[in-house]
Amino acid sequence: MRAWFKRNSNVLFVPMDSDSPEITKDVSRLAEQHKNDFLLFEGNAQTLRVLTKLQVIGDDLGLNLTLGTLAALMKYVASSDKINKGVQARKKVGFFASEQKLVGRIRSKVGLEGDARHPLALVMEACDDIAYSVLDAEDAIKKGLASLNDLLTSLSYLKDEEGNPDLVVSHLCKLSRWEYDQIRKQKLHPSELQDVATQKFRVNAIHLMVSAVADAFKKNYDNIVNGDFDGELIKVSQAAALCNALKEFDRQNAFSHKTVLEIELNGYNTLNRLMDFLWIGISDRKDYENLDSKRNSPFSAYVYSRISINYRRIFEGKIEQYHPKANLPIRYKEMQLLTDMVSGMTDQFCIDLHDDFLKHYREMHPVNGTPS
Repeated sequence: MRAWFKRNSNVLFVPMDSDSPEITKDVSRLAEQHKNDFLLFEGNAQTLRVLTKLQVIGDDLGLNLTLGTLAALMKYVASSDKINKGVQARKKVGFFASEQKLVGRIRSKVGLEGDARHPLALVMEACDDIAYSVLDAEDAIKKGLASLNDLLTSLSYLKDEEGNPDLVVSHLCKLSRWEYDQIRKQKLHPSELQDVATQKFRVNAIHLMVSAVADAFKKNYDNIVNGDFDGELIKVSQAAALCNALKEFDRQNAFSHKTVLEIELNGYNTLNRLMDFLWIGISDRKDYENLDSKRNSPFSAYVYSRISINYRRIFEGKIEQYHPKANLPIRYKEMQLLTDMVSGMTDQFCIDLHDDFLKHYREMHPVNGTPS
């Protein structure tokens, strides 16, 4: 998604010529934060937007969660123009300009200042690391990209700073091999044996990592509740080496595999073409300042109609009872409607919608084939 905005930045972010004075004036209002919200688009910030605005239940309060819950799900606290890679809380975009006033209210009401994060945000962050590192490894094994023995062998080489076997990793490997031998006695089919043993590994790995994170939370409790803890619980826990080793295994055996890279490439191309089509539906209208005005062609009208109706209502400003108006440029709203739509899709829906648009576009442009 970020790549699409970077590729089209000269069109999206640069004021138009004098033939379109209203567009020129509006696009010139885009600040660095507005641009970075899309060039540095972040799923965590989109999560906050989904829960507080996009999940419409008769108003614009989203799921109407408590302020404490919303504070706890914010992994990062920086706006897109104030990222600091050296500070964990500001490592990535925490919220978009459209939710900035809401975030100020959330943090004020729960008593969070500066770079302090809600204690449960640290727990959620650790849960993400645990889940992705373990489940990606299990997925690689299930897809036949590696075996459980490959994983255990790679982990067995892990040493601590003094050159001794890491205690957590060593315990996990011994337990996994012992359980593998016990399961083998059941005389299962080799593929079934591998599957069951891998599930056992997943359960044991998650248990060890969760326990280690819980201990790290206790040891750092005072700094955490005082807002002075700047780091990641998993990295200061006894399971740090295990988590890092699992991520390295995932990188070498899953993410770098030819079949995975091919899927990623196909997905990249499909998503970029789909965003081209959606942008036509969003921007190609009679009146720039009237967001729900008639589209300029049957194709752009059809594309716009396929965008989720609640996303369109928010884009057009028809649901704004409770959220303070952010006075955002129209161009920003256009780009945000695009990201709202794309980030809410499943993989299959994305493919189906792309194919549908491509078919209709080719019918209207038999020579060009696809938008440039």
